[in-house]
Amino acid sequence: MVNRMRRVLLCAVLAASGVVAVAQPAHAAQCVATYVVKAGDSWWRIAEKNNTNLRAVLSLNNAKKSTKLLAGKTVCVPGAAPVPAPQQSMSRAKVIQIIRDAWPDELEERALAIAQRESNLRPRVVNRSGCCYGLFQIYYRWHKTWLPSVGVRSAQDLLDPRLNAAAAYRLYRNNGWGPWE
Repeated sequence: MVNRMRRVLLCAVLAASGVVAVAQPAHAAQCVATYVVKAGDSWWRIAEKNNTNLRAVLSLNNAKKSTKLLAGKTVCVPGAAPVPAPQQSMSRAKVIQIIRDAWPDELEERALAIAQRESNLRPRVVNRSGCCYGLFQIYYRWHKTWLPSVGVRSAQDLLDPRLNAAAAYRLYRNNGWGPWE
């Protein structure tokens, strides 16, 4: 507790004296969205929270990884990706059949239970932080290196229930049930 108070006091003194560089949105004309820095944030964490990459956030703020962040300051983040037009809703029975078609018989009941828990069997669900997509809530940025092998070329592709179920089965084959436990 004492160390934390010392760090807070040191940060306040350094900020007041102008010794610490604080990121400011450098390209106001390009800054279509902002983020207010919270205690404990890092450039990487801000990029992650805004579903973008570190390079984009640093570039927009004319910053380096070593540029200090102070809680309460505002940084520029890339604007939100356009939301795809809603697809016609799919019946629950159709979604269940898609999952049954993608998974082997001996695994499909467990797969259905996971999809029910993760998305309530709604194919176009994106979690609140914007990282995980579709029936099985697959974390696109974490798995994007192998997802093209099952036809997923963007995060939006994971909103297709067939592609999501196929990707989930591939994820299971590589990692077991671990990603959903």
